[in-house]
Formats: sequence, structure tokens, C-alpha cells
Amino acid sequence: MINNKSYKFLISTALIVFAVNVKAQLLDSIAIDTVPTYTLQKALKQDPLKVYKLSLKKMKLTELPPKILQFKNLQILNLKSNKFKVFPKEIITFKYLQELNISANKIEIITKELGELIYLRKFIASSNRIVSIPPEIQNLKKLQFLDLWGNDIGALPIEITELKDNLIEIDMRVILMSKEENNKIKKLLPNTKIRFSKSCDCSF
Repeated sequence: MINNKSYKFLISTALIVFAVNVKAQLLDSIAIDTVPTYTLQKALKQDPLKVYKLSLKKMKLTELPPKILQFKNLQILNLKSNKFKVFPKEIITFKYLQELNISANKIEIITKELGELIYLRKFIASSNRIVSIPPEIQNLKKLQFLDLWGNDIGALPIEITELKDNLIEIDMRVILMSKEENNKIKKLLPNTKIRFSKSCDCSF
């Protein structure tokens, strides 16, 4: 038989777990459309757990502001047109992230941390200097759209074939890539719409 003290402890623990679960939530596409997108200034005035969409574009950032790490429920993050040279690894703090835009920066390598964003549906990384995508991209089983337009990628990792059942579209235009590599990617992702620019006769 559970004594009164143990009973109260179990009830308190259950309430804490319930509260955490209520605060931590993955929004569906309909719900996401109904919540506002905040700038950093406005987001810092909100309940941190109610900030789901954040725009930090055109802020001349080279790293993530530490203050945003409190937004544990963040699901859409726009870092477009900043000065990032390195993929910000701290992004894995936002485990519910569904859309990430890092376009128009100066990033060369997407690191393995990308693979921890398992709820990511849209990844926009156009107009960078990206030369490689990590094999850990295979963990993004919910990824539907990948934008790599205007980068320096010569190939995609063979592991990307793990996304053949969920990846709807890839934009790989304005990338200097051989016809042989184009065909290889098509075989890896037979059900994906892949946008290429005219291939070259080059080899890499």
C-alpha cells in the first residue's frame, strides 16, 4: 500500500510530466499557419514556449544569438541573408524545427548536426558556398523539400536514398555538376522531382 507521502510525490511527479508535455508540442501545418512570426525584439517579449516562428533575416549575424535558445518550441526559423560562414550547430536545441532557411549566407559545409532535426520538412540552403551535405541527412525522414540552388556541390551522399519515400522535391539549379552525377542522383531518388540546370561535360 502506498503511504500518503508517496502518493503525494507520485501525483506531483505526474503533474510535472503532464505540464512539460503540454508545453512541448509539435504543431501541424494548419496550426503553424495560424501562429505569428516574430522578430527577435518581439519574441523576447513573449512567453518563450509560445514562440513557434522566428525571423532573424538581414541582421548581419555570424552566429545564433544565445537569447533565442530559450525558444524550445521553435518550429520555423529564418536566417536568410546574414553572414554565417559555419552551419550553426546550436540549431539542434530546437528539436521540433520543421522549416529552416539559411539561404544567402556564406556557409561551406553542412555539419552532421543537421541529422538531429528529425522533424524538418523544409530545408532552404540556397545561395551559399556549400560543398557537401552530411550522410546524416538520411535521418530526416520527414523532409519534403530541399533547396540547394546556387551552391558548389559536386555530389550528394549516397545515404540520401533513405529519403526516397518522403522527399518530394530538390532544387539543384545553378550548380556545376556532371551529367553522370545528375543521373546518379536520379537513381538514388527515383520518386523525387529534381530541378537541375543544364549539366556540363566536366568531371569532378
